[in-house]
Amino acid sequence: MNGCHPKNLLFMKSIIPTSLSLCALFSFSALGFASTEPASHVDATAHHEEAAHAAVADSHANVKGGKPSPDEVVQMLKEGNERFYTGHATYPHLGPQRFYQAGTENQGNHAYATVISCSDSRVPVELIFDAGIMDIFVIRVAGNVCDTDELGSIEYGLAHVNTPVLVVLGHTQCGAVTAVTHEVQGRGHKLEKNIPPLVDNIIPAVKRTIHTHDSLSGDEVIPFAIEENVWQGIRDLAKNSPDSVKLIREGKAKVVGAIYDVSTGKVEFLPQEPVVAILQQALGKKKATRYEISGKSSSSTPSDDEDRERRFARLRE
Repeated sequence: MNGCHPKNLLFMKSIIPTSLSLCALFSFSALGFASTEPASHVDATAHHEEAAHAAVADSHANVKGGKPSPDEVVQMLKEGNERFYTGHATYPHLGPQRFYQAGTENQGNHAYATVISCSDSRVPVELIFDAGIMDIFVIRVAGNVCDTDELGSIEYGLAHVNTPVLVVLGHTQCGAVTAVTHEVQGRGHKLEKNIPPLVDNIIPAVKRTIHTHDSLSGDEVIPFAIEENVWQGIRDLAKNSPDSVKLIREGKAKVVGAIYDVSTGKVEFLPQEPVVAILQQALGKKKATRYEISGKSSSSTPSDDEDRERRFARLRE
């Protein structure tokens, strides 16, 4: 035997029993015999996960058989988020069968929610709601603003993908809201060319927050401005998307506001009263406009454009 020195043979004899013992240990561990967790804990965890999978299967079966109601969708989103932040996510609809469905079926037969959220990398929308492919129609933009492009995408999600719910989702530590807050407070810095017109929709929310919470100063304003920016998005939707408002008025869609906490994984769904008030105000104003008469409305007037220009001209300086 070439290369087999007697010392090598002795070494091999000494390590073979040890190797066999390690193999046996790992084999028993893989079979579950070497688990250090109490059996009760393992059983409880397995039961919880089994129940979660069953709940997800039931809810998604409802989608396949026909879209759930808006309230049912909101409950699905809440339950999905709870699975996510408690560590019991099921990661549904991520396998080959779903890939096949995505390539052969209409997403409108599956997606149950439209969500507009921030582009922030800490806000992975499908993950935080424990959803998968073709479950959520997602629109992502810095500051979760609802401007022309975003409103068009929302209209597509509600009218063509037929999602019963729109979620306007803000998040804690939002950089866009923080930057606008600093600018409004006079301590901002020069921004790149295309950022001011992107975030100018946030300015009214920040100013409203400062006016409402006049006892706050500096960065204390930001958490309140983040919530106000969610309401601002719904205001912009109500003002500039008559087709979305029509679907809401007919009961075919529901708008909800929510805030995702990047440090806990939890989504806080905001009260519906402000949403109702905003939509009622919008409908009250529109009754006297040409939209109610002809079904058409311009999304922007010269005065609107001039106001927008004034709002972000300062940010360019």
